[in-house]
Amino acid sequence: MSFILASRGGIAIGETAASHWLHIVPWGIRKLARYVKDKYGNPPVFITENGMDDPNKPFMALSTALQDNKRISYHRDYLSNLSAAIRQDGCDVRGYFIWSLLDNWEWNSGYTVRFGLYYIDYKNNLTRIPKASVQWFKSFLGQNEMLSE
Repeated sequence: MSFILASRGGIAIGETAASHWLHIVPWGIRKLARYVKDKYGNPPVFITENGMDDPNKPFMALSTALQDNKRISYHRDYLSNLSAAIRQDGCDVRGYFIWSLLDNWEWNSGYTVRFGLYYIDYKNNLTRIPKASVQWFKSFLGQNEMLSE
């Protein structure tokens, strides 16, 4: 497999998250799952970190910071493509873990970005506050739990 850059002919293949190196390309996860299946004989796969970051804007209203609709769309679109890889392409994907549960210090960006489903209030005793994506995931998991019964 040749490595593909984040752009083709100078045009980005996907929207950029807050970190300039992180591009949002949901169809890529399905393509990658099929590649692993074909190249390596369909081994069990666990995706251990998948997510995107938002900029940390210290003067943004908390209510605005908690509305992480871009993160919801990100995971909805990636999980939809992953579901197609499993159900339609027969890929043996057994787990998907969010990057990240909590906002934290990012090794390359410090506290300038936020990856978490939970907002961490760095100025108020590290209080954890669920973002809109937490409720979305609860609903998503509840729907999929009913489908598996």
